[in-house]
Amino acid sequence: MSANETAPAGASETTWTAVASGLRSRGFDVWCSTRHWPQVPAHLQRLSAAGCVLAFRSQDPVQREPWELPYAERDHGVIELCRPRLVVLSQGDNWEGLGWMERCVELGVPFVVVSNSASDWFWPEDRVALRLADAYRAAEATYFVSRQNRELTELQIGHRLDNGAVTGFPYKVPHDFEPVAPTPSPTLRLACVARLNPPSKGQDVLFRVLARRKWRERAVSVSMFGEGPHEQVLRRLAALLELDNVSFPGHVADIPGIWRDHDALVLPSREEGFPAVIVEAALCGRPAVVTDVAGNTVLVRDGHSGFVAESTTEPALDRALEDAWNRRSELAELGHNARALARELVSADPTREFEDAVLRILGDD
Repeated sequence: MSANETAPAGASETTWTAVASGLRSRGFDVWCSTRHWPQVPAHLQRLSAAGCVLAFRSQDPVQREPWELPYAERDHGVIELCRPRLVVLSQGDNWEGLGWMERCVELGVPFVVVSNSASDWFWPEDRVALRLADAYRAAEATYFVSRQNRELTELQIGHRLDNGAVTGFPYKVPHDFEPVAPTPSPTLRLACVARLNPPSKGQDVLFRVLARRKWRERAVSVSMFGEGPHEQVLRRLAALLELDNVSFPGHVADIPGIWRDHDALVLPSREEGFPAVIVEAALCGRPAVVTDVAGNTVLVRDGHSGFVAESTTEPALDRALEDAWNRRSELAELGHNARALARELVSADPTREFEDAVLRILGDD
């Protein structure tokens, strides 16, 4: 079950579709419930080709609270139709799957839930948080992509999750990738690889920092890789602030190719899970400048494998970027440290490990 109703693709979609495909390859019948999109996304087409059953739900006819069950599932939905042994519920955040969890409890269907993000600035009200606590308690297991997301969720629902665990997620660079040095340049070339969505990714904060006089006078460029619902606004904002050193290359599938021409990642997030882009940059031997949000600092140790802004504010990001600028001759060393941490702390096959966990719950290990 994908509780995502906002965009046809994203990090959370990558995680659950990889697990669904893996379980199908092991011989399980797999049904996949997603919102109906005008065009079937490529990852869902691949699931269909692998033999998974796609159950598309129609868009809600009237507005509903985003944590409630979709209208299409309220009378006789996909859970009643296929009567699964186990539901794997994917949430883009840590609350939007509440209705699904409660339906599983109502029908007596075992379920696990995966939360891909959590936000300090959105706390569910009592009427939702108390239901979430009961629903999480009823799960066979609750998975989070970072320890920080799990701890924040526990604070937001006022309950310790004894069934909680941290899970890995797919990334697009081989675990044993041998990085190459970036092409030489007198310019400090930063890449911001993120969905173009300031409320979560904070690109506006980065732009305000770059608009300061000292950054205008320095040889620094920033490439905004990615797509998203705020692309035109961000382009207009860059023009408004006269940021001639900011470019928008769009979505690029060749991740190592990005790092051949860039020296470091910059990720000014306001909310996160554990961004795959940090893992990918580290495996390519590049340090990162990040905000101290959720799992951003798992691999980014300030001054050792990158630089950490202590908050999501403009002054904090400015200080972290200043440190990166002052130590730009050491970025290769910091990138080496980042890669060593990634090789140590990140699983080489996170999807397989999640599949194994599901099999243990099913008793089929």
